[in-house]
Amino acid sequence: MPRKAEVTMPETTESTAIVLRLDANRATDFEAMFEAEEIPIWDDFTRRGRFLEARLVRTTGGSEQRAGVQDYLLHIVAADHEAHEEHDRDPRFRAFLAKAERLQPHPPLVWFGDTLFERRK
Repeated sequence: MPRKAEVTMPETTESTAIVLRLDANRATDFEAMFEAEEIPIWDDFTRRGRFLEARLVRTTGGSEQRAGVQDYLLHIVAADHEAHEEHDRDPRFRAFLAKAERLQPHPPLVWFGDTLFERRK
């Protein structure tokens, strides 16, 4: 009897996209704090394969710009939803978040879900 070919399911990752809305007068403070406190967490999570991609983008344009607000796009591709939750429970992140929230005159916009399609060069 012929053997059935083994079928493996594609790896499912979770993508998170967040629009952070910071007080423009505190943007430099936020960026320095992010580099000092969140980047080491990203380094830890990427080294362990929990984050596959992580980026913070300072926006220079967009459809919802507001006076006095500097927007940032935060994009994470996590190994799975548990990796996302692990990050959000991390005490280092919780400490960073408490400080970062004080610099945000408007709440962030947050979306996450399973990555369906992707192309890279």
